[in-house]
Amino acid sequence: MEGTVVLTRARLDQLLEAEITSQALRETRPMTLQSILECQHNVTELASLLHDELPVRYAQRIMMLESLPDWHKQRALVEVRQMYVASFKELRVIDTQDHQAFQVGLRKIKKRHSHTNLLVGGFKSYAQADDMGEHEINEWLDRFFMLRVSTNMLISHFLEMTGGEVQQPEFGDEKCNPYQSSINEECDPAAIARHAADVVGKLSMQWYDCAPEIEVTDAGAKPFPFVPRYLFYILTELLKNSVRASVEQQTVSTPDGQAHISASSLPPVRVLVSGSEALLSARISDQGGGIPVDRLNHVWSYLYTTAEPIDRPMTRESLDAPTDLRMLEMGMLHSLHSLADGDDDHTMLMRSPLAGLGCGLPLSRLYARYLGGSLRLQTLPCFGTDVFVELNRLGTSNEHLLEL
Repeated sequence: MEGTVVLTRARLDQLLEAEITSQALRETRPMTLQSILECQHNVTELASLLHDELPVRYAQRIMMLESLPDWHKQRALVEVRQMYVASFKELRVIDTQDHQAFQVGLRKIKKRHSHTNLLVGGFKSYAQADDMGEHEINEWLDRFFMLRVSTNMLISHFLEMTGGEVQQPEFGDEKCNPYQSSINEECDPAAIARHAADVVGKLSMQWYDCAPEIEVTDAGAKPFPFVPRYLFYILTELLKNSVRASVEQQTVSTPDGQAHISASSLPPVRVLVSGSEALLSARISDQGGGIPVDRLNHVWSYLYTTAEPIDRPMTRESLDAPTDLRMLEMGMLHSLHSLADGDDDHTMLMRSPLAGLGCGLPLSRLYARYLGGSLRLQTLPCFGTDVFVELNRLGTSNEHLLEL
């Protein structure tokens, strides 16, 4: 045809590779939950939004990886970069007018990225070699994970809205499923807090054979537009810290060197959720001995953990939210259940981690900040810790995407 240029696959790949730099230099367009929800009745508009915005965010992550010292010498970084390059190229050639093809492409991309192992382990070698300082590493990971949260949420929402992904079923008697990674206009903070308490209590029983009582008080926290999985992650990680501290605070050594925990002496962990018209607030309180003053500056670091570290590679599912313990109760220990990613071919840890990843607090704060919220803690050394979470209830806060 006249005016048509035929490109070989190799030449097309070259052009798309060259486009990565120009796309990375574009500014991301911060969105609000309400603006995304307003598009959901217009599939073409939302598809166009994703087609325009996702390549920018993937390109920025590619450039971030390429900015790391000797990144091409680290196999893991090379593989992660190639994964993002593949997704970038696919997005640039997808026809958004063909909604079915766009759904298939996004499902493929989402599945590919569900196999991403946590990058933190690689950065420990940077820190040990003094190639990057701890503060620089934390800033880099904050930026990288923030972009990952945004792209995963946008893809999940589009697929669920258009039927390209199985709709999340009602969770028991609740309409808000804690494992849903798309926007739910009726995200119920009290229901999610109760489920988080149940999950963490069972994890504690797995690890310690005992668990403190976790009291959840609903002081008028009405449903609001949010991503349930993000709130579930935040509350679960904070509860894991509180429960572990509470149990270990009461652990004593017997004369034969064995650790003994008196379940009857465990103080309760308390969760209170409340909210005004504009703000959702949650407080998690424990009596786990508090945080020593000399550790306060380290608790927000991805490289720091007070627990025995887990050095095994972790899938994104195990990072983003704890295993759905209903699957454990059904005896399905051979797979890692992932409602948000719809992928069940991962090898599962025989017991879900209660601690040891070293990412709980910094990632929880990142999820809160992503949509204009905050997470802060107050500690009384030798007594306990209170953690406060605040989230925008109106869905009007722009995505908080850190500058490159």
